[in-house]
Amino acid sequence: MTEPPETAPVAGPADATTPMQPAAGRPERAIAGRVAGGVLGAGLLVMPPVVADLAGGDALLVWAAHVVLGGSVALVLALLVRARIGPSSLAGAVGALLGGWAERAVDGVFAVAFTAGQAAIAWFAATALLTAADGAPPPPGAGGQALALGVLAVGVAGALAPLTPPAALLRWRPWVAGGLALACAVWLWPADPGAGTALAPSGLSGASALWLALTALFFAGVGWEVVTAAVPAASAGPRRTAVGVVLGAVFVGVVYLGLAAVQGLGARAPAGAPLRWVLAVATAAVLTSYVLTNVRTAARIAARLHPAGRRSPARRPAPALVAAVGAACCAFAWAGARDGGVPLLLLGPAAAALVGYALAAAAAVRHGGPLLRAAGALLLAVLVGLAVLAVPALSGV
Repeated sequence: MTEPPETAPVAGPADATTPMQPAAGRPERAIAGRVAGGVLGAGLLVMPPVVADLAGGDALLVWAAHVVLGGSVALVLALLVRARIGPSSLAGAVGALLGGWAERAVDGVFAVAFTAGQAAIAWFAATALLTAADGAPPPPGAGGQALALGVLAVGVAGALAPLTPPAALLRWRPWVAGGLALACAVWLWPADPGAGTALAPSGLSGASALWLALTALFFAGVGWEVVTAAVPAASAGPRRTAVGVVLGAVFVGVVYLGLAAVQGLGARAPAGAPLRWVLAVATAAVLTSYVLTNVRTAARIAARLHPAGRRSPARRPAPALVAAVGAACCAFAWAGARDGGVPLLLLGPAAAALVGYALAAAAAVRHGGPLLRAAGALLLAVLVGLAVLAVPALSGV
């Protein structure tokens, strides 16, 4: 989730400290850049191996379905807010259109989801370090919990420190994450490690594994809602707005499908322990930086749940609130010490995205023109249908 203009998305790299400046005469480029920047982030490193382990040969199909669904969400949101509200977060947008209860609902679910998401990131970083040592993802109980809590401790300590990451560093972070994800797909993660690790639960049926992969991908897709800030700021017409969103979705699809294709290759260059350790340590460092910025964002969202915080949102959340969010992250990480812990923890962000996007679709049905109402109704039906189908499939996980 992207908090314009000063806060950070769950999975996206933007973490921007300044508002977007639309490109003169080319607002579609600015919108496309913000869409891609909002989605591509920590998910670049986390999701390709998770989806490969869960979906196997169907990974590309799962990724394609996710990009189509996410792009549709972004397009409906973009056309909904274009002429109705100013730049805002997803919570602010649905609140302006549906009322304060909707804003509080979105903020509430995302405040909880951020904590589960950071626990998942920390567990993934721990799994990467253990994979570097063993050459394959280890089974549960192999020391991952201590490493995951250590990653969270460093990230939370950074969030408590009176420091702000340089804007240039945040702009370059997604490029570093993307390059690192490609290298890890080739040299760190085995093509088919099997279930019973932190990346995939054991005992899942094929259908349940696919549903878990598709549902967990909502974590990688949190960030499509960046259009609620980018589109009003770009001041583009409906055609250019749509073109910008589609271009951004295409770029996201190319990146993620490319990573998934590389991850799914059966034959890969053998990597020695030194190279695996370099990649794993770099992965843990980049993901720890996401924990730092996202813990602060979670604290900002939590602060808005109080009336005083909603009336005068602070740029930097109170240290006590940051510490409380960090403690919640650690509690989730403690509970995630089982096989499949990473995708199961990602169900928190997935549920939050589902709630936020469903409310946005309902706002389109209520406030849009005829075409937008039809698109919102279709999107709402798809989201509700996915939830109804996924819950039974995942009930035994």
